[in-house]
Amino acid sequence: MAVQDVATKRSRGFTPGLEIEASAAHEFLMTLHLIIDEDKINPEQAYEVGDEWFAMIREKAGAALISAIKEAGGESCEIWAHLLGLAYDCPAPRDVPGFLLYLGTIDPFELRLHMFGYYQRRFRVHTPLDIILRAAEGDEEAQQLFLKTSFPEDAGWQHTLRHLFAQDPLETKRQVLNILERWYERVFRDLEPEIMSIIERDVEAKRALSQSVSLERLVEVATNGFELVPEPGLRKVVLIPSYVDRPWNVPTEYQDAKIFIYPVADESIAEDTNTPPLRLVRLMKALADERRLRILKKLTTGSYTLQEIADDFGVAKTTLHHHLAILRSAGLVLVQSDERLYSLRQNGMPDVNKILDSYLKR
Repeated sequence: MAVQDVATKRSRGFTPGLEIEASAAHEFLMTLHLIIDEDKINPEQAYEVGDEWFAMIREKAGAALISAIKEAGGESCEIWAHLLGLAYDCPAPRDVPGFLLYLGTIDPFELRLHMFGYYQRRFRVHTPLDIILRAAEGDEEAQQLFLKTSFPEDAGWQHTLRHLFAQDPLETKRQVLNILERWYERVFRDLEPEIMSIIERDVEAKRALSQSVSLERLVEVATNGFELVPEPGLRKVVLIPSYVDRPWNVPTEYQDAKIFIYPVADESIAEDTNTPPLRLVRLMKALADERRLRILKKLTTGSYTLQEIADDFGVAKTTLHHHLAILRSAGLVLVQSDERLYSLRQNGMPDVNKILDSYLKR
């Protein structure tokens, strides 16, 4: 599959290369990610594919396969997102059959490292690499340290880790491959043509846009509010659109690449003229809440961490993250790609009146 590589120099130093691609393998993994995440999300943070889509997916999969997916990953959808790096490592065109063949060649221990988050920066900042490696090798002391340092407040992830600790790597690989093969045959294969046509339209649009804007601006537009922050060793930015994950983003890393699984733009989806544009719906929902309006007001005074805003409003970080996620999906808030600092999105702030007027008159 063709990708676009852009590598330029700028006065401050090296600009990472850019790839924009339509990847069926990544979208395939995102459908698995969603089916586990659906049960835990707040209704206001629902995926735009809707309840009927989830019901259809569950019917196609069947109870036995859904149960096997939950057994493999526990209550966490993390392990399917952890395979996104392997999907990127898969040779082009990164279709699902090719990805499954490639996964079959992977050493079981290497797959185990991926599932533990060994290649994820956000896991490495909390747990030293040698601890994750020793935990994967079966060292019980390292496993206990891993549990204490790797998102201990996330009960689903903790359950998943304990499940993986108790399982032989070869058995884990067999279980994962079996689930992926069944999921493709029963669920994704029928959905693939329609979904990929939407994704390919979005790729064409983003490639065209990349010719006229900076890499930073392109990432902000594609992700609807992520700020690309220079990171040590970052050599490449990969943009991969997703239809099923709308309106959310899944930023991840693999080796020297920062990968953004971003939501396809509204324009890439054919809509009935009487259907309100999803961008308008997201904006109205985001603004129809007093607390979210107060958060926007605070962000006019500067950039703040999640903890700083939570302390100011006297709420839990999880509650505040929920509100910021809605504001970000509406394109009102800018967040650094490592999700440490939030600010008001000055460049590209949506014009509610213009979007509403355009819908009413079309």
